[in-house]
Amino acid sequence: MAEPLLATAANPTSEVPTDPGSGDSSSTETTEQTQQTDKGTKTAEEPKGAPETYEFKNPKGVPKEVQIDAKIHDAYAEAARELDLPQEKAQGLFDKTMSALHGRAVEEQSRQSAEWIAQAKADPDFGGDKLDENLGIAKKAITEFGSDGLRELLDSPLGLGNHPEVIRFMVKVGKAISEDRFVGGNAGQSVDPTDEAAQARKLYPSASK
Repeated sequence: MAEPLLATAANPTSEVPTDPGSGDSSSTETTEQTQQTDKGTKTAEEPKGAPETYEFKNPKGVPKEVQIDAKIHDAYAEAARELDLPQEKAQGLFDKTMSALHGRAVEEQSRQSAEWIAQAKADPDFGGDKLDENLGIAKKAITEFGSDGLRELLDSPLGLGNHPEVIRFMVKVGKAISEDRFVGGNAGQSVDPTDEAAQARKLYPSASK
């Protein structure tokens, strides 16, 4: 194994010592220096053990906003400490493990969302040929009553906006809003059926002004 410092510390091979005794002394000193250098190199190359605390970063491909569960982090740090892994090696294994888990979670979310979409399209109540119309009704309900937090939740990668029961509920709310507006502002007011004047005012409100 080549040692970059060895050539600098040793005498050039073209120089021949005139005194045999001094040549032996030089050889002995060179051998001792080489041994000391080798020992120093081996010490420097020895891998470091486990640090006092591990600090794991999200691996490449996992968004920064994705937070690793604290229990998973602590369990992984404990296992790395038992193996006496230095920070670099522990991070490398952490990257591979977390990347695989994150990829699997994304695949599962996509699969679940696709399954919900298929169920919604085939739903006998709001799906089929009337799906687009009913989705429009549901979106009106969300626009009128939904908060920013609800819209973010429905638009999130979790795919809850595709869940058949969520769509069913929003369609019912949207239809209830439309029916209430169609009845008009007098809805909910009881009128005596025997009072013809009151009935006339309800049916023809402009005529009573």
